[in-house]
Amino acid sequence: MYLTEHCNRQQFDCPCVCGSGTIMQNIVLKLEEGRVAINRPMNINSGIRCLEHNRSIGSSDTSSHIKGIAVDVGCTFMSDRLELMSEFVKHFKRIGIHKEFIHVDIDIDKRNGIFVY
Repeated sequence: MYLTEHCNRQQFDCPCVCGSGTIMQNIVLKLEEGRVAINRPMNINSGIRCLEHNRSIGSSDTSSHIKGIAVDVGCTFMSDRLELMSEFVKHFKRIGIHKEFIHVDIDIDKRNGIFVY
């Protein structure tokens, strides 16, 4: 089932296939805008996570992924990172940079800004 023209629900499902939670449409719409702007697919590494899976990968119990309001977009090349970051700063107020992905979320309970893993 597609949520937008380029994003389907399964891309955002918890990897343990527990069926937990639902990704928030607002974050998917922001990602779609970015995807259209760069005119190529984005690899979604992580969307919604159940608490068990989140803990199994060593992430915090306060992770925005548990709420369905965070996504990690795969990105390992500097040129891709620059292109994605140039677009993401237009749509997101919380961005995390990792050597293998860019984290974006819309969590209003956390401080806005850009952080590094």
